[in-house]
Formats: sequence, structure tokens, C-alpha cells
Amino acid sequence: KHGAIWFRNFEMMKDADGFRAMYEALQLNPCLDPIHTSGLREMVGKKDAVYEAVNKPSLAQHFVGLHNESTYVKTAKFGAFVCFKPATEGGGEFLVADGAKIINDMDKDVLKRLYENKVRISVSNLDVGIIVNALPEHAKNGAANALQNVILKTVAPKFDMDLEMVYGVDGTNPYRLQAIEHAQSPINRHPETGQPVWFCNLHNHSRYLRDRRPCTVPEVGMTDVYRGDLSKIDPKDIQHINEVCEKNMVSMMMREGDVMLLDNYRVLHGRDIFKGERNHAVTWFASCGETPEQMQESREKPDDFMNNLINKTLV
Repeated sequence: KHGAIWFRNFEMMKDADGFRAMYEALQLNPCLDPIHTSGLREMVGKKDAVYEAVNKPSLAQHFVGLHNESTYVKTAKFGAFVCFKPATEGGGEFLVADGAKIINDMDKDVLKRLYENKVRISVSNLDVGIIVNALPEHAKNGAANALQNVILKTVAPKFDMDLEMVYGVDGTNPYRLQAIEHAQSPINRHPETGQPVWFCNLHNHSRYLRDRRPCTVPEVGMTDVYRGDLSKIDPKDIQHINEVCEKNMVSMMMREGDVMLLDNYRVLHGRDIFKGERNHAVTWFASCGETPEQMQESREKPDDFMNNLINKTLV
């Protein structure tokens, strides 16, 4: 009904082999993480197509807001989040929200503004002023342009995104260089049902919201969300979106062996802060069921299957 299924009280999924047996039984076909090439999410079980979730101690006190697993270029169709070990000292609840309900509950004027203006997501910051300001005045513009081109050629392939490198957008530093995705709609029609859904990572990536909740991401990794013309979104609109998202957010304490299977086009997900050690993982899927071509591919071991995907991506 809402695009998510919570599997509980199964012994099978308490390890990677059992987790793989589960998704194979459901005929889910693994695919690469949409941000696989960035290296931000480690593939901890190549033969089982398993990626580490946000478990690192350095990010334990970082609140992961609601988002779809998607970039401007790539989207996964389904995601299965598995708990191999809940946080030893508490917290780390898995968060989900129905994108269709968010649309329905949002103020129509706010929704209209965002839809008409579109949104652009900044995925990283790099302050190059320390380099540019050390140069003579007549050389600054040329150096800034050269750095912009070099960094774009380095960053864009790493993230496999359609990025633009832009200076000074956030108003804090004229030589702060941000990697920004192109304008996109915050509303999507589900590819199968045609239902309008909130398909936007603003709740997770907004700098305004991150500055007001637990966040341990270093400055270079701080994200932000702008209007399509790169002007700032009204904080009142951001506050309203946050209220609607949190109204529809469901918090679940997953136990060992629990799996949350999500329709990534319909359901947004996130993670609360935690203490101690935590081991959650995720596998992404391109489809459910098999075409003749997929049937042949699925006869391979998953590690061979994932190697083939990775090689194709690199090529």
C-alpha cells in the first residue's frame, strides 16, 4: 500500500548469505549503487552485492535526512536494507516516509513554487581562495577558471553526475567552488503507477536543516539545495517541507535479521543518530523478475555479475 515491506522475525537474513538467498527468492536483480563510482559507500560483500550503510563511528552522531537513492543521472528501482547488528548502545532507527503522502500534505503554494522553480543540489564544497588570493590580482580570474575546469574533470566522473562547478553561490566566499547538479523537479510520477510522489532529497541535503540538527559531515562534504536559478529557497518553505516530512516519517528500530524492502521511487529513507557499533547494509535492485537476458546473467554468481556491472561502468 505504501511502497515498503518490513520483514521481521526471520532467521535467514542474519548474515549476508541468507540475505542474498532472500532477495534471490524474490527474484530481485542487483544493480550498482547510484553513487558507486564516488567510493562514498563501500561494497563490503561483492559476491552478495551488499553495500555498507552509514555505520561509521565518525558519522554516528550525524542525522541522515529523508532522501531517495538517486542522482540526476541514476536511480535504483528497489532497495533492501538489512540489519546484521543493531546499534549496541541505542539509536540508529531506520526512517521511511511515503512520498505520495508528503505530496498530499504539503501546502499547495509551497509545492507550486518548488515545482515551477525546480531545485538544484550542491554535493560538495571546495574553498580555493587560499590558492587564488595568494596570486597577483591580474592572475586571479585565470587561476580560478583553470581550477574550475580541472576540478570538474576530476569530480564529475567520480560522482557520475551531470555537475556544474559554480563559484560563490552560498554567499560566504567568492572562491567557494560548489559541485551542483542541474535543475530537477521535486515531483516525480511513479514509472509504473503514474502516481505523483515527492522525489526530492531536500530534507537530507538542505544546509538550513543540517545546521539545525546533529551533523558531523566535514565542510567539504556539506550539501545544499537551491532553486533552479541558484537563488536561495525561502527558509519558511524549507521549514514547512521539514514539518511535512517529519509528520509522515516512520521510525523503526530494526533487529538482527530484519529487512526493509523499499520501492525507491515511492519511499524516502533516512537514519537517526546512534551510539556504539552498528552494522546495517543495503543492496540495490534494477528490477524484480527476470527477462531472458537477466535469466542468463542470474546464472552467474553474484560476484561475477557485480564485476561485470563494475567493468561496464568503468568502460
